[in-house]
Amino acid sequence: MLDCLLDVLDPEVGVSVVHLGLVYRAARIPDRIDVDLTLTARTCPLAGMIVEDAHDCLRRRFNDCRDIQVRLVWSPAWTPDRITDLGLALLGHPPRGLS
Repeated sequence: MLDCLLDVLDPEVGVSVVHLGLVYRAARIPDRIDVDLTLTARTCPLAGMIVEDAHDCLRRRFNDCRDIQVRLVWSPAWTPDRITDLGLALLGHPPRGLS
């Protein structure tokens, strides 16, 4: 399921929500998909668009699933430590341990 969400980009930085470490949970149970994601800041003006993009991406991939829930969560608070090594590279930073 995370591979599908790789297509969902944070429009401010152009990096996927997966590589930014914004996806906290992604689970599929028989008739439902549940995704919890966060943002780098509560005041992000593009929050609705990011949630909608995630929902649309999941709907296209899992069109047989009747119930897809994408929730915005704030706990635990996001930190840059959640960014993957690929995310760091895409942002122009060296991988952890090499800086």
